[in-house]
Amino acid sequence: MKKSSINMFLARPAAVLVVILTLCMCSVLVSVYYVHSVSLATPLEVMRANRAALLHRERQLGADDDTYKHMTTTDSKRKKSVGHVLPPPNINKSDVEDVVNHPVLNDIDIAVHIENKKTKQQHQQSMKKNKKLRKEDMWPSREKVYKQRKAFVPLAEQIYHNPERTRANWKGERYIVYLCHSNLTCAGWGDRQHGIFSVYLISLVTNRTFKVDMQSPCPLSKLYHPRLVNWKLNQSELDGLSSVHLYALNDRQFRDSVKTIDFDKEYPQDVLYLTTNYDYFYNLKVNPKYKDIFRQKVRGRPRPILFADLWQGIFKINKRVSRKITPALELAHPTKSHKLVCAHVRFGRNPTIPNDGDIRNTLSTIKPFWKFMEQHSDPDKYRMFIASDWEGFQEKVRSVYPDLLVFVAGEIVHIDKMRSYLHVGQKGKNSSVSSLGAVDECSGFEKVIADQYVLSKCDVLLLTYSVFGKAAAYMRRSNDDLYLLENGTIKPLKLFNDRYG
Repeated sequence: MKKSSINMFLARPAAVLVVILTLCMCSVLVSVYYVHSVSLATPLEVMRANRAALLHRERQLGADDDTYKHMTTTDSKRKKSVGHVLPPPNINKSDVEDVVNHPVLNDIDIAVHIENKKTKQQHQQSMKKNKKLRKEDMWPSREKVYKQRKAFVPLAEQIYHNPERTRANWKGERYIVYLCHSNLTCAGWGDRQHGIFSVYLISLVTNRTFKVDMQSPCPLSKLYHPRLVNWKLNQSELDGLSSVHLYALNDRQFRDSVKTIDFDKEYPQDVLYLTTNYDYFYNLKVNPKYKDIFRQKVRGRPRPILFADLWQGIFKINKRVSRKITPALELAHPTKSHKLVCAHVRFGRNPTIPNDGDIRNTLSTIKPFWKFMEQHSDPDKYRMFIASDWEGFQEKVRSVYPDLLVFVAGEIVHIDKMRSYLHVGQKGKNSSVSSLGAVDECSGFEKVIADQYVLSKCDVLLLTYSVFGKAAAYMRRSNDDLYLLENGTIKPLKLFNDRYG
């Protein structure tokens, strides 16, 4: 022993340090083990474990009911000291000491503890879920919207795919048709206008006949008449011709390919059906195959002017839509000196259109709108027109400016989201649903077109970003008193120098 002690002191300091650290770690681990074991049991759990063990011991010793009653009457005394239990008369003191020194939770206690924990977690999850549901009832979630969208599957390309021409007396007719049917997702009216605009441009550079086959939410021919160009489609014109359908909604890859594509080579069929919401103006302009003919057909007109020429020169609003527009424009100018101040405020997903995609604006992001309108609130000089996709916002504006506001009657709709509530028989203010549950599918669409037309006639126009509002500004044909509300600020907007989006 003496020799080993001497050898230990003669050892290297590093080895001694390793031994000391090893012993320290062992002592820490042992301490943590015992502290953890003790900390698992609260005083209440220890008392319950002691009592259960005593009851078990009592039953083994054959205790009678009187002994059990005696134990329960002394229970209050036991609670005065945590971890100490007074023994009943017929239980050995050594047995009680063993129970106190080694408290045990039985299977019932463990099961009750686990069940209570699960119940508490389920209650918390239920509260969170209910809170989320209440919020979604007011402002539906993005996930819910895209789940609903999956119910609408785009029309299969093969339905319009006819690779072989069967017409015997073909005379070289070739067509390009903007296609939008009820089982296709075609986006909103502003997107569709830009898609039709792109199809029109392709028809110019490829020398194809321009047609529009739009049946959703109702036939476009019920709201517009042809002017200068007959864009109405007579299906008999296409009978026996080869055809292909190109679905390019939100297809950036195809949009980029328009810079270099040869449509005759890629799509040699007699009829090309195209569904898109993108504007191909600039891409066709730089396409080496088409840039010369593009320049000849466009004749130097910038994109906004060419867009306005299409929708004001080739499409003519019919009397059905005019009946909504005329009363609003008559109220807009009580005298020749009055100016019409307008705004288009796009909120995106909101309580009026709960199945829209994204939230674009909220009441907090459009606060400058109120100051802007207040600057134009003199009834001797101005009248107001507000177009929006949220009925609650329009009601707020009506309450603030009841004597200045001009409006177009009708229900607020998003024409690509109408499938979720058409034919359901829902009723609301200015609803197009009759008492018998029938739906006038063109009624909401009429208001959309009428709102845009009135915006195009405004003396002062404030926009939030939306292709619908931008299209109205194109047809307005002027940068004068044109403003954009973006990122909480209002700034002048210039469209006709061809630099804006």
